[in-house]
Amino acid sequence: MHPYHEQGLYSGFGASLTKTVKALIIINVVLFILMHLAPGFGWLGLFALVPGYVFAKFRLWQLFTYMFLHAGLGHLVINMLMLWFFGPAIENAWGRRQFLFYYFFTGIGAGLCSWITSPASTIPVIGASGAIFGILVAYAMMFPETIILLLFIFPMKIRHAILLLAGINLLGAVSSAPGEGGIAYFAHLGGGLFGYLYLRSEWLGRKISYFSGSVSNLRLRRRQKRASKRQMTQEELDRQVDAILDKVSKYGMASLTKKERKILELKSKR
Repeated sequence: MHPYHEQGLYSGFGASLTKTVKALIIINVVLFILMHLAPGFGWLGLFALVPGYVFAKFRLWQLFTYMFLHAGLGHLVINMLMLWFFGPAIENAWGRRQFLFYYFFTGIGAGLCSWITSPASTIPVIGASGAIFGILVAYAMMFPETIILLLFIFPMKIRHAILLLAGINLLGAVSSAPGEGGIAYFAHLGGGLFGYLYLRSEWLGRKISYFSGSVSNLRLRRRQKRASKRQMTQEELDRQVDAILDKVSKYGMASLTKKERKILELKSKR
């Protein structure tokens, strides 16, 4: 899939690659290379998600580490391309911490769904597909009218494409045995499900909903909360404002730092 607007390719592709998305891609690629340079290290036994071992042998870290391993180049390339295409817009909207939390929340959720559906299986599950499906769900909920090229060929609204992909995975999940064909259908569905529930539910006392510009409202509330924790006394505020105004008179508004502009804004509100 690839997002684009009517004017052409989606402007965020490539040039808007964010630091967190770039770091995730680098980590996945480096581990893929290391797996093939040192195949005898026992990567799958230690770091892949083996449902029968996660709780029975207390290998809880596998719920986290499995999403950084990829056995085939095609699997790695597809997942990293999807992260590259759709991740930056979400990170730009939410910020690094929120984006990373969501990425790992959906990835771990995908792993839990694999364990729930086959708790005694010893077939390793690897790949970031569950977290990537969570990213796709978030993008579809935030930008539902975006047109994407499904399979790089068929133009389709992303909200319709996600429903189609979910249906394909569901059909695959109910018609094949766990691990058959090398595709973890329930992990894909689990990542999407955890992402959807996260976005539509109360999380830590805050309603997370990204329809109709509510991302901006959420970020505004977070800034206001941080500002309230840094409340100054009136005397201190007046002193800092006087110093800032002196700076403006000498060097102009362009000389102000972001912090100084916030202090002026706080003074104007008071």
